[in-house]
Amino acid sequence: MQEKDRRHRFILEKAQVRGVLVRLDSTWREVLARAEYPPNVQQVLGHAMAAMPLLASMIKFTGKLTLQARGTGPLTLLVVQGNADGGQRGLARWVSEPPVTPLADVFGDATLTIQIESSEGGETYQGVVDVRGDYLQDALADYFANSEQLPTRLWLTCTDTQAAGFMLQQLPVDDPQPASREDDWQRVNLLANTIEQDELFEKETELLLQQVFAEDDVRVFDSEPLRFECGCTRERTAGLIAGIGYAEAIDILKQEGQIEITCEFCNSVNRFDSIDVEAIFRGDGNHADESIVH
Repeated sequence: MQEKDRRHRFILEKAQVRGVLVRLDSTWREVLARAEYPPNVQQVLGHAMAAMPLLASMIKFTGKLTLQARGTGPLTLLVVQGNADGGQRGLARWVSEPPVTPLADVFGDATLTIQIESSEGGETYQGVVDVRGDYLQDALADYFANSEQLPTRLWLTCTDTQAAGFMLQQLPVDDPQPASREDDWQRVNLLANTIEQDELFEKETELLLQQVFAEDDVRVFDSEPLRFECGCTRERTAGLIAGIGYAEAIDILKQEGQIEITCEFCNSVNRFDSIDVEAIFRGDGNHADESIVH
């Protein structure tokens, strides 16, 4: 039986190409369970969720990786975040249902940002490219062309229950042979184009890769688990209240009776009463109500 919610890395030895295959099952359904998205918004978000583990496998980081697109078109915001050990979450905001393609009509005037926040030293790296192409995979390939300067190709797909991604990238080599290297790259891309959606979702990974790239000495590494994970906690939410200041927090309490904050990613709700707020600004961290309502 094919494993779900896994990332599979592999190398095509003869072609000097590395690749990743990602399958999302419950991870994707967890995202869909938290908001109702129009079909075309759901498609872009599903592509982004499948892309996150692909990006994370090619970009070395120890903290948080964020893929974000903001635009002036029907789809105004797309955000997917992932961490180094396979947790990820995502959301989209829209004003009307966008067309399927091109991205210029989906997002309008927009940029694609990939940001890495390191958990070691607090450093942040950010790469930004214009959103171009028909699909998200085209914009991401453009990002890699500008940042990594290594030929990279992505295939992204999703349904109401599953999302999948496939990526190929040339390995950096010290002594490249341009002619044969380019021929190999074009050849493996043509082979990858023959993979059907149902194969990408269901076929056993090593069998699929051996069949498609039969002449390339495929080496498949151990798979890695993926999951839906939201980083929101009551403590972090309390930090947001601390950030607005004591006077404003008390004013909200007077008007509403409590402060209620909902996480946009997972829809969990944290509620703080007057005792909680006093505890936050005393700095002792002891909250009377520790419940999180989903």
